[in-house]
Amino acid sequence: MTAVIREDLSKRDPRERISKSFVSTADICGQKAWLSIHHPMPWTPPEKVTFGSAVDAGVEVIVKALAAGYEPDVVDAHKAAMQRVATEENAPDPDDVGAALERFADWSVVHEVVWPGTVTQPHLRLELPGIGEVDAHPDLLLPQGFEDPRVGTIVDIKTAARPKPANAAATSYTELGLYALLVLASGAGERPMSVAYWTYVRTQKPYWQEVVAPATDHLLTVARNRVAAVARAIEADAILNDGVSEPRNSVFVNGPRYGCGDCVYHPAAGGPCDIAEQAEEVAA
Repeated sequence: MTAVIREDLSKRDPRERISKSFVSTADICGQKAWLSIHHPMPWTPPEKVTFGSAVDAGVEVIVKALAAGYEPDVVDAHKAAMQRVATEENAPDPDDVGAALERFADWSVVHEVVWPGTVTQPHLRLELPGIGEVDAHPDLLLPQGFEDPRVGTIVDIKTAARPKPANAAATSYTELGLYALLVLASGAGERPMSVAYWTYVRTQKPYWQEVVAPATDHLLTVARNRVAAVARAIEADAILNDGVSEPRNSVFVNGPRYGCGDCVYHPAAGGPCDIAEQAEEVAA
């Protein structure tokens, strides 16, 4: 069986280096990002998260085989996927994971890509001017130097209950945009030509969806400014709370864009968030 190894990212401190996950969290809910710095709590991933982790691992095994010029072994990919989540409390149904991987291997997009040269899970950790040290792991870097379609694309693998909107990749500043900045700065490839989400949509009739967009100057500029704003907020928070016994959130002030029900910091889960219930009342 092919094993898929992932670095333990749970201990990363954004005051030392910024991760893509922290930037995305701050974009979705500043309060949650702030609490993750000052009140970190253990978290039990729900099934929707462990399912995504399993599918991500299985897709990596399939892509590595394709990049090496071999026919992918979906059975081997499925074993690696389930091994990835074997210790999780809310492990996904193996049949559901297997179906997602079989559909990926049969997906028309997979048969259109020129795979040799593809890189899976590159670790990009470097200094970005005006931001500081940033750490991220894009799922796939499709190669430069081939003809269309999908030349030099940064791909993020997702699973979701609903399809992504048509503009999801073009407006993914704190995820795909950040990946593009890092690839460009790292020398891992020439300027990325496009960014894409490949999403397994878990509807009654599940399917894989591709949403792709050019890696434009606008995407890169907004991404740089969004990430720099998070870096400045981290610095300001450190100054404001230096030496205080009870830290206060004065800079990560944006509340949640989505529901708070499954957030580890929700009071119902024993968390210290003081805006979750108010945010839910406003949303209702």
